[in-house]
Amino acid sequence: MNEGPPGPSNMVRVGDKRMIQTVLSSRERLTRLFNGQDIDRIPIWLLAPYHRLGCYADIYDLECYKPIVDAIDKYCDTFDRRGFNMGFCYNGNPEIKWEHSEEDNAGNHIIKDILRYKDMSLMKYVSTGKDGTKVKPLIEDVDELKKIVDIPYVPPSPDVSKFFREQEELGDKGLMMVDIGDPLMPLYNLTSAENFSLWTATDYDKILSFLDAIYDRVLYAYKYLLDRNVGDVFFIVGAEFAGPPLVSPTKFRDLSVRYVKGIVDLIRGYGKKSIVHYHGNLYKVLAGMKEINPDGLHTIEAPPIGDCTITQAREALGKDMVLIGNIQYDDLVRKDKDEIEQMIKDAIGEGKSGRFILSPTAGPYETFINEKTVENYLAFINAGIRYGRVE
Repeated sequence: MNEGPPGPSNMVRVGDKRMIQTVLSSRERLTRLFNGQDIDRIPIWLLAPYHRLGCYADIYDLECYKPIVDAIDKYCDTFDRRGFNMGFCYNGNPEIKWEHSEEDNAGNHIIKDILRYKDMSLMKYVSTGKDGTKVKPLIEDVDELKKIVDIPYVPPSPDVSKFFREQEELGDKGLMMVDIGDPLMPLYNLTSAENFSLWTATDYDKILSFLDAIYDRVLYAYKYLLDRNVGDVFFIVGAEFAGPPLVSPTKFRDLSVRYVKGIVDLIRGYGKKSIVHYHGNLYKVLAGMKEINPDGLHTIEAPPIGDCTITQAREALGKDMVLIGNIQYDDLVRKDKDEIEQMIKDAIGEGKSGRFILSPTAGPYETFINEKTVENYLAFINAGIRYGRVE
């Protein structure tokens, strides 16, 4: 970066709040935003965690990311995201075992994972090679869901000591984020997207019965962490699987709202914050999202990728919910930096009608990025600070 981002300027109004000139730490800025207090500028979150997380590239150890890491440490805001081992479908039963194997056979590479509980076994595999790609999910028959629920439930009890060590390491660079999902997430991951979509039409009662059983376990998992004061913000993943085009929006309340609202209310009861993650077509489920009433919503994808603008989400959800978005990761790779700057300007123009965090729709997951992508990330940060301060 040839020049640093612009320095402080006049106060700016975000929704009904005036922003203060004092430069806040990331932790202060994010905390005050969620609490509806004055802040110095709109936060900028690039999704990258401070500590290693498997779904993202380890940017702190990759040379191509060094300019971005330097800028994140100086200017950006961090939710340090992590998960906890809550067992298979939130079941900590020690007799549940996994067997993993890989083999080459007749020009194909086959990866198998077998779930075993006593005499029961379920297998998933991926075969790639001469015969193309073949994938078998763990569950292909909806009635096998009952086998999973019938495995005797043992409440999980993950070790949380690492969390507090990493919290101390993060310091005032941001807030500690926890991601352990919602009831829909394991169901979606147990089978194929095609099966999941079909079952919501053909075997709805069986789907809901499974979700009801898992929900009790999910609440226990959240309460286990909350009772131990783990987490500042909880990132709740799963709701997006209950929306169009996979599922009719008329079923969003049954499949998502009634569970996620309970999770959000539990989190709020402990004085913590929640963010619901939702990719894709959001517009037709905005009423359900309003009923869930999380503290924040990520990532509000506008057409042509999604179907909802930040302005539409704001009109439906109000000024107090923190909207987070919404620059497409692909645009950071393909566009030029002038286009990125205009996109940031437009996003902030929409977002600062209420509480808002500027963010891409996806995190840095590639282990190598070229110079153009680096320049676009830096243009994103520069523009975020520049337009986040201007009325």
